Amino acid sequence: MSAVRATPPNNSVAKKSWGDATKAYLDPRAIIILFLGFSAGIPILLIFSSLSLWLREAGIERGVVTMFSWAALGYSFKFIWAPLIDALPIPLLTKWLGRRRAWIVVSQLLIVIAILLMASFNPISDEALWFMAAAAVLLGFSSATQDIVIDAYRIELAPPELQPTLAAMYVAGYRIGMIVAGAGALYLADYFGSTEAFYSYEAWRNTYYVMAAVMSIGILTTFAGYEPIAEILQTNKQKLNLKLFFIYAALLIIPGSIYGLLSLIKIIYNNFLNADITLIPSAILPAVNLYFLALVACAPLLLIFFVFNQPKIANKVSLLVENGSDYLRIVLLFVITVVGFVGAFVVIGNLFSETESVLLSFVIETVTLLGSLAVAAVVGYALIKVGLAKKEIATKMWVNPIADFFKRYGKQAILLLALIGLYRISDIVAGVISNVFYQDMGFTKVEIANAVKLVGVLMALAGGFLGGILAQKMRMMHVMMLGAILASITNLLFVLLTYHPGSLEYMYFAVILDNLAAGFASAVFIAFLSALTSIKFTAVQYAIFSSLMTLLPKVLGGYSGGIVDSMGYPFFFMFTFAIGIPILLLIYLVDKHIVIGDNDDIYGDDSEGGKPSLAKANPTLTDTNEPPRATE
Repeated sequence: MSAVRATPPNNSVAKKSWGDATKAYLDPRAIIILFLGFSAGIPILLIFSSLSLWLREAGIERGVVTMFSWAALGYSFKFIWAPLIDALPIPLLTKWLGRRRAWIVVSQLLIVIAILLMASFNPISDEALWFMAAAAVLLGFSSATQDIVIDAYRIELAPPELQPTLAAMYVAGYRIGMIVAGAGALYLADYFGSTEAFYSYEAWRNTYYVMAAVMSIGILTTFAGYEPIAEILQTNKQKLNLKLFFIYAALLIIPGSIYGLLSLIKIIYNNFLNADITLIPSAILPAVNLYFLALVACAPLLLIFFVFNQPKIANKVSLLVENGSDYLRIVLLFVITVVGFVGAFVVIGNLFSETESVLLSFVIETVTLLGSLAVAAVVGYALIKVGLAKKEIATKMWVNPIADFFKRYGKQAILLLALIGLYRISDIVAGVISNVFYQDMGFTKVEIANAVKLVGVLMALAGGFLGGILAQKMRMMHVMMLGAILASITNLLFVLLTYHPGSLEYMYFAVILDNLAAGFASAVFIAFLSALTSIKFTAVQYAIFSSLMTLLPKVLGGYSGGIVDSMGYPFFFMFTFAIGIPILLLIYLVDKHIVIGDNDDIYGDDSEGGKPSLAKANPTLTDTNEPPRATE
């Protein structure tokens, strides 16, 4: 947790040794989060790149294809319904699995249903395309909901000193899931017989069926895990479930890591030494593929065992809304408010005419978004005033989490929100146009896939693990500063690449360092957001932070193509480097006024005569008296 607490100077948290920081990755909770991160990484590319290629092979116009990306808007607005997850129980499931796991299971089942629905429609007909779009919206909403609950689960699962490790494992699992849903889905579609020259609906249908089956690994993890804030009444059952799950995890992780490492060595060796080396004989590749498919096929069987072997629990947290009438009223309030937001977004957007100016378009989008949020707030307030829902319940759900954040951080909350909204802006804006950039530099799809989808992702994993280790060893804001510097300065490598188009050496140099920096910054930033989150409002506050983290960069990134068309690639990447510089000042100011994380000694050398100095600490911050996590 982040706070400035009245802790005696002698009680500063002991920093971990390098060995302890590394061993933290073997903690059972870290393994659970790795697989839940994998579950969270599967759906996103089934809406974006994989779905886009499916639709393009089916002959759908490019403009219609890009519109499907709107199905993922739930990721940016998930803070709107996050309060429902903190406040509302799932009938029967909450008492059986607990508050967090019940919502995770529901979201995962909805994801599976959405994927199966998308697979059920051939998009070549307009009618089927509309049904597929509706299924894609359901997938976006369900996967965003899963993200909300997994983030809350991760923060509540372990004490603050383990959060950097869990953040790194979550990022690792998420990126592995993206590989499976991205490159893996394309491989399967090709294997089943669909190509650019010959479109096969059956091939894509079967591919999405396999992706739905892969989601069973995430459901399996949820049932094998345990509720963070609950008492397990049948510990023997829980221990057996975890033991079987970790055996299953080892059968996936160890061979998968070896396979990935050998593939990485082969690609780098072949590209840089202009020689062909075979580390994995092609004759055994079918057996390797069969091995992993068999493990996926075993997941539903193991899941059935976990379902019947679920231990009884006693939930320790009372939910805000348990009365049936209040339950329905709150849900209705939420639905009407969302309809108001969507309607306002459409109406306000239509008030402005289209413009070719990138800056003006950005301003219009910002005004439209803020106006829509204001309309939604007015609609919600009016519904409460007329008695649709109880004011005290709505206040506790939507107002108190925000009020708690400002109460704990006072005026410095604005500084924190600015840092949250801008920290990832440099690499996210640059990443929006990266694949187009590689194509414009003369690289083939295979070269891009090898460099970005495999080597780049593996480097991001390595960067995430490094960030998790350093976040346990160093002060949080020092690691944040390092991540910000790396994330912005590596964009200059792409300026260098523009002067050497088609050069694989320069491409790999840029991709390796850029993804190391991105993975490092991502893991550290997730740990930072986790430290800011109050455990009393875990789902709501973290959803707000994560939505704010991507909202401005994604909006600005939408105009990256226009900036490139107007000014060229060298200027664009210099621009993405420059917008990362002010972040360093924000980090310095946060470090000066606010203590973040347990590695920060809030007194240190500033204490005078045994009396703590608050030169760094914001005296308006107080202990929140939060409930303990399961391990404390």
